[in-house]
Amino acid sequence: MNNNKKNAAMLTLVYLVIFIAYNLLVFLVFNKFTTVFWISYGFMLIAYLVHIGCAVVATQNTSIRLLFLGIPLLSLSIFFVGAEFFCSFVFMLFQSAAAVKLAILLQGLLLCLFIVVGVIAVATKDAVEQIDNNIKQNVSFMKGLLVDVELLLEQGSATDIMMELKKLSETIKYSDPMTDKAVAVQEQMIMQEMIQLKRAFDENDTVMVKDFCGRINLLFIERNKKLMILK
Repeated sequence: MNNNKKNAAMLTLVYLVIFIAYNLLVFLVFNKFTTVFWISYGFMLIAYLVHIGCAVVATQNTSIRLLFLGIPLLSLSIFFVGAEFFCSFVFMLFQSAAAVKLAILLQGLLLCLFIVVGVIAVATKDAVEQIDNNIKQNVSFMKGLLVDVELLLEQGSATDIMMELKKLSETIKYSDPMTDKAVAVQEQMIMQEMIQLKRAFDENDTVMVKDFCGRINLLFIERNKKLMILK
C-alpha cells in the first residue's frame, strides 16, 4: 500500500470515528426526537459531508489551494462544521420550544453562506490556475530561448561571435518573464530571428550571426520597455 492510499485509509477511519462519536453523543444525550431534532441532525450531516468533500478536493490538488479572503477553504469548512454543530445542538436542546421554520431558516442560511464562500473559492482557484499556467508558459518560452543561445555558446569558438551570444544570453536572462498581447508581435519576431540565427550559426556565417544577435537584442529591449509601460 503506497503512502497516498495509506493516508486516505487513515483519514477515512478518522472521519468514521468522529461520525460514530457524534452519533453516540447525540443519541445518548437526547431521548426525545422531534421534527426540530431531525432537521438539526440532517443539517449537521450535510455540513459534515460538505467538509469531507472539501477535504477530498483540497488533497487532490495541493499545488493551488482553494482560498477565500486568504483563508483555505478546508479551514473554513472546519469552522462551518463547528458553527453548525453548535447551532444544531442548541436546537436539539430546545427542540420542544424551538420553531421548525426557525431551525430550517438559521441552519439553511448557514449552509447557503458556506456554499457561496465555496463557489467564490473555486472561481478564484480557476483564475489562479489560469494565471499560473500563463506564467509557466511564459517562463518556458524564455527558458527555451535561453537554452538555444547557451547551446550556441557551447558550440561557438570565434571570440566576436561569443561576445554577441553572451550579450544576448544576458538580455534574455534578465528580461521580464511575463508577457502581454501588446508584445505578441515582438515575441513572434524574436522567434523568427532565433531560427535565422541558428541557421546562420550552422552555416558559420559570422556576419549574419552578429547581425541577428543585434536584432534580437533590440527586439527584447523594445518588448521589455512596452511591458514596463503596461505595469
